[in-house]
Amino acid sequence: MIRRLILTATLLYAPAAGASDKSFSGVELRPDAGDERGPVFEAWLSPHQEGGEEQDTPRMAPSQFKSTKPSVDRDARKSRGHGTLAFSKDFSKAYAHVRVDGVALDDITMFHIHCGRPGQLGPIIVDLGRNRDLVEEFSDGEVFFEIQNEDIAATVEGGHGIVGAFTAGCPIVQALTADKVKTVAGMANIGFERELYFNLHTAGQTYFGDIRGQLHLVDAK
Repeated sequence: MIRRLILTATLLYAPAAGASDKSFSGVELRPDAGDERGPVFEAWLSPHQEGGEEQDTPRMAPSQFKSTKPSVDRDARKSRGHGTLAFSKDFSKAYAHVRVDGVALDDITMFHIHCGRPGQLGPIIVDLGRNRDLVEEFSDGEVFFEIQNEDIAATVEGGHGIVGAFTAGCPIVQALTADKVKTVAGMANIGFERELYFNLHTAGQTYFGDIRGQLHLVDAK
């Protein structure tokens, strides 16, 4: 009887066949592959994803977020865009690739990646216009930007005062707004939560933006 109990216990708690095999996961371990393409997100930008019309700009909004040219209502705008945000496998870099159509390129003032749910006007996680002439960058309607940790950290560090606290940098945890994402990996995590979006601003559509595109995961390889 004792022998039978011992045998039963051995069968119940013995490791599964192959569990100690190095190839059990089916994944070839390649430390040198970290810079290869990892998750890819995609967005179609349009005026219809913006959360309001330009005349709804709050009176107390800082001057840099107010339009300097007449605005056009969403339904009358022909501007559109299509873009991707691709991450390296080790999340050391990300690559934004965007093409726009129907946009007055000379009127482009700002281009950001924000964090926020659809329809929500969220803070900026990457200022893609920092130290760049966006009119020149968009001269043929298409742009490509490489993003590293320092680009995200610079957005956080560039926010000053009350305005900066709410517009610059995205919180790691919503309830702890002072602790903000400063890495590409952190930005990717927000993307997996479906809360990243592109926003292109023009002189006539500055506060809400001209076209916006919520980013959705399309390729997790």
